[in-house]
Amino acid sequence: MKIIVAALAGSLLLGACAAPVPPAPAAPALPSPEQQIQDQITAMAAPNQNLATARVHDDDNCFWFSYVGPVETTELPLLTREGRHICAPKPAAAEAPAEPVTAA
Repeated sequence: MKIIVAALAGSLLLGACAAPVPPAPAAPALPSPEQQIQDQITAMAAPNQNLATARVHDDDNCFWFSYVGPVETTELPLLTREGRHICAPKPAAAEAPAEPVTAA
């Protein structure tokens, strides 16, 4: 009985001397798709435009922002440094349903 207790105590003491397993390295944090789009728009947009209010209009699929002037607030297109509109890609057209096959 003393031998079993001594063996058990010895194994516990030796186990305590073992080096701890290092934690797995953390995966690098990837920005969300929304953040990636926002970063791309920020890089493309000309200065002095309010990017915080930018949004896509449904009619032309381009980004517009609100300019707060001394008299009124105006919606203006978001432009690049070259003066071009910044637009989102056109959504894929929904496929037309296939015609039913009829037996002849």
